[in-house]
Amino acid sequence: MHRVLIGRFGSVARMGLRELLDGQGIEVVAEAKSAGGIVSCVSEVRPDVVVLDLDDEQALETAEEITSEFPAIKVIACSCEEPVMRVFPPFHHGESYASNLSAASLALAFSS
Repeated sequence: MHRVLIGRFGSVARMGLRELLDGQGIEVVAEAKSAGGIVSCVSEVRPDVVVLDLDDEQALETAEEITSEFPAIKVIACSCEEPVMRVFPPFHHGESYASNLSAASLALAFSS
């Protein structure tokens, strides 16, 4: 089972994401309330995966910081505005790939 930290999202998006993850049997261990608190929250709870809001200006910078400090953690940045996500696999030194965003593709990103 994956332990997940949900980054700062709007409340409706966060509820939908939490429901989707719960339905997949994925444990949400924490939710970051501010963009600046995400990295310290990662340090505290040590999740397997961090989900960020790709529409946030700082999302890619935050993803690079997380993957640099915690190379074993996967980062998935999802857009609320477009059906797209960017996945930063563990141990890939900040490299990422873009993918279409759907419930199925998000579940696949967690399992791969």
